[in-house]
Formats: sequence, structure tokens, C-alpha cells
Amino acid sequence: MMKRCILTAAMLVAVASAAMAATLNATVVEIAGKVEYQLPGKGWKPAKVGDSLPKGTIVSTGFKSTVLLKVGPSTVTVKPITRLSLEEILQSESGTQTQLFLMAGRVKAEVTPQAGSPVEFQVKSPTATASVRGTGFEFDGTNLLVEHGAVQLRAPHGMTRYVRNGEFSYVATNGSVTSPAAVSPEGGLERVDELIDQADSDSRVDVQLGGAIDVTTPTATVIITIQ
Repeated sequence: MMKRCILTAAMLVAVASAAMAATLNATVVEIAGKVEYQLPGKGWKPAKVGDSLPKGTIVSTGFKSTVLLKVGPSTVTVKPITRLSLEEILQSESGTQTQLFLMAGRVKAEVTPQAGSPVEFQVKSPTATASVRGTGFEFDGTNLLVEHGAVQLRAPHGMTRYVRNGEFSYVATNGSVTSPAAVSPEGGLERVDELIDQADSDSRVDVQLGGAIDVTTPTATVIITIQ
């Protein structure tokens, strides 16, 4: 009898928790050029301003094409020749949780915290994961440029660096995350080769001077929360 009561109580708690967490949709705000999306289990269709995109939707942009998405309290600009999957957008009493998967291409995000409502925002790629707190950044799955705020860049094996306002970092071919380099955000990742050269130059200076390396190796997946 006692086991049955405990099981019933656990089920009620689970149902209540699920009810309090609502799945949100992303909304298409602006479109330039050719933009398509694929709903779960459906075919591709042209995107229109005002379209509501649920969890599991894949967004694709063509050459010289972009789309601005409203994702919870944040906005995401999907750059040309990009494919992005909406993995999770949840709203609960504990705040908003967003997970995106960058299959190819580049995105620019503005993550804005709301008073009294924490925000978790994460962009994953096959190469790296970017987890952020109230910030603006550009990310192509390997290279990260932060315009303002702070972003945690984590390689698949766990090496992590915190990239802050006006800094650039990238995941090298050996899987390491380079030391953040102070750069100008002007031009964004359009000038990625120049940014990589600068980051490599700064890293060589750090080694020559014996500078400390800011590396955090987490024992578990870390999500930075906006308070």
C-alpha cells in the first residue's frame, strides 16, 4: 500500500511538472531571399513572415538569404547557406530554455534576460557547443565572435573557454579551444581568416610570455544561466 502511494505521488509530481513547462514555437520575423523550413515528418516549404515553427523544425537559407527568428525572449539571425534545427524551446516557472543545433552555416544571436526569469540558451554543432548569458554573438559551429556579454565555448571532449565582450575564439583541428583574442566585432565572421590569424598570434604571445591559460574542464555539461 505504501509503495502504491509513493508511486502515485511521484506520477502526480511528474504530471504537474510537465504541465508547468510549456513548449514554445519560434516565429519568423523577417525574411530576405530564399528561406525554407521543414516541419517534423513533413516536406520543405517556403517560409513566410509570421510562420510559427515548433520543436524539431529545420530552417534552411539559400545564397544571399537570411531569416530573423524570435525564439522565446531571444532573436536569432540565420545567415546565408545555413541549416539550423530547433531542438528545444521551453518556458516554465524556472525560466526559458532554448537548444538549437547548427547543422551547417552561421547564426547571430541576441540573448536578452528578462527580469526575474532566468534564460538558458545553447547552440550546438558537430564541432562545439556555445552556451550563453545575456549576450550578442556570432557562431558558425567552429568560430565564435562575441559582440557583448559572455559565451562559454566547449569542444566535444570537454575543453572549455569563456569568450567575452569583443573577443574571438575557435575550435582548432586538434579539438582544442583557442585562447580568446581581443578583436573588433566589425564585419563579424565575414573576416574569419583575419580573426583566426589574430587569435593564433595572441596565443603564441601567451606561450612565449608564460601567460596563464583560462581553461575549465567540466565534469558534466555546463549551461550558463542568466539570472
